[in-house]
Amino acid sequence: MPAVFGLSYELTVALLTLACLCAASLGTLHAYPRLPAHYRDDETLQTVRLVANIFGMLSSLVLGFMVSSANSNFEDADKAVHAYATEIILLDHSLRGLGQDGAGLRTELSDYVATIVGSREIERAALPTENRTAETTLRDIRAGLIALPPGDPAWTEDRDQAKAHVDTLLRTRWGLIERKEATIPFPLLVSLVLWLSMTMASLGYRAPRNWAVRTIFVVASLLLSGAILLILDLANPFDGPIQASSAPFVRALAELKL
Repeated sequence: MPAVFGLSYELTVALLTLACLCAASLGTLHAYPRLPAHYRDDETLQTVRLVANIFGMLSSLVLGFMVSSANSNFEDADKAVHAYATEIILLDHSLRGLGQDGAGLRTELSDYVATIVGSREIERAALPTENRTAETTLRDIRAGLIALPPGDPAWTEDRDQAKAHVDTLLRTRWGLIERKEATIPFPLLVSLVLWLSMTMASLGYRAPRNWAVRTIFVVASLLLSGAILLILDLANPFDGPIQASSAPFVRALAELKL
C-alpha cells in the first residue's frame, strides 16, 4: 500500500484507529451528562451494554482471523525465502561442476547474493518497477549457460541442472514479490475499527468522569491500535520492523565463497 502523508500504510491505519477509539470512548464519556434523562436510565444502559457485547465478540473473531491470516502469510514467505536461498546454493554447486566455464557465472551469482545481504532487503515489492537487477542477473546467468559450448555428458547434466535452478529462482522470486501484498481485506479492517469504536463508546457510556478512567481509555486505545499495527506489519513480511530473516542469504553467501 502507498504511504499517506509520508507515513506507511500500517502506521496510518494504526493512528486513525487510535483517533477513532479515543474519540468514541472519551466523547461518550463527556457527552453522557448532556443527554436527556430518558437516555440515561438503567434500561438504556443495559441495552447499550448488550449490543456492545455483540460488537466485542465480532471484534474478537475478526482479530483472531487477522492474526491467523497474517501469521500464515509470514510463515509462507519465510519458507519461500529459505527455498530461494537453497536454490542459490544448488545453482552454485551446478556451476562448480562446469569448471572454468562456470567461474564467471559463479562470480556474478555471488555478487548478486552479496547485494541482497548488504542491503538487507529481500526482494522488495518495488523490484518489478524500480529495480530489475535481480531478474536481469538471473536471466544473464541463464543466457550464459545456454551460450556455453557443449561438453561431455556429465558436464551437460550439470549445465541442464543449473538452467533448471535458474528457472526455479525466477519463479520463486516472483512468488516472493506477490507475497509482499497485504492479506488483510480493507473492508474487513474498516469494519473492525467501527466495531471496536462502538465497544469503546459503550464503555464510556455512564462511566465515572475522572482521570483514572480517561487514562484507561487512552491506554486501551493505544494497545488496540498497536495490535492492529503489528498485525498489518506481520502481513507484509518484507516491510517494517517484522521482516522475514535474511539469515538464509548470509549462509548462502558463505557457501558461495567456499
